[in-house]
Amino acid sequence: MRGETATLSCHFKVESLKYGVQWFKMKSEKQLIPKSSRQFVVEKNQTSSLVIAEVTLEDSGWYYCEVNVLQKDPEWGNGTELVVLAPPSAPQIYLQSPTDPHTGQWALFCLTGGFHPSKLTLTWTYQSAGAIIDHLPLTNCTLPAPHPHAELSEHLTDGPVLSSDRLWNPKCFQVTDNHSREAYLFSMFLLPQKESLETGITFTCSVQDHPARTAALTTSFTWDASPNELIGHLNIFKMCFLSAVTAIFLLEGNTN
Repeated sequence: MRGETATLSCHFKVESLKYGVQWFKMKSEKQLIPKSSRQFVVEKNQTSSLVIAEVTLEDSGWYYCEVNVLQKDPEWGNGTELVVLAPPSAPQIYLQSPTDPHTGQWALFCLTGGFHPSKLTLTWTYQSAGAIIDHLPLTNCTLPAPHPHAELSEHLTDGPVLSSDRLWNPKCFQVTDNHSREAYLFSMFLLPQKESLETGITFTCSVQDHPARTAALTTSFTWDASPNELIGHLNIFKMCFLSAVTAIFLLEGNTN
């Protein structure tokens, strides 16, 4: 996990006392691991251990030890792959109010982010306290695991239409920060008009299937207040959304 300490060990057997061990990280070419307060090597009983404290996502990769014995060719180990995981944040639901709350279209957004790798499933479900209905999945936003050598990029993915025969139409949007390598995912769908929907319907957003977590993260929102009551205590999403869009455009501009 990001922030933890990783220890990579290299075991070897040499008869000579005149030998040295170096650690490399393989990128486009091998790079010598410099010693620092965060990265250091411990040697004992013909075992060399590379210790990396407070690992970051940039520490992910293949590491090799090289044993150099006097008057002999250097020998390499088979390599160890270090995979650093960053768990997704707890999902948050935002209610976007229309310009005219009485006649306009309301929407729900669910946001999670800060995770790596970008393998995740975001699911909407709903249930009603005022009517007997099945707990049907509204949509699944699934991010497959990226190719290990794929370039990180910012892209847009359309989500499938809801399985319900109502008028909901969700979409999924993914943004990857090329600098931090963290991924962000948000999903939205339009709520039906208040008059056409039973009150007391609870929408739940779940985040699951990420390798850094074993249990799902969930949050819920109940659509049971009139628009006037909602406006009184609503944390308006519009400014947050516009700021996020601006940040995305700035991010894209910096990468071009």
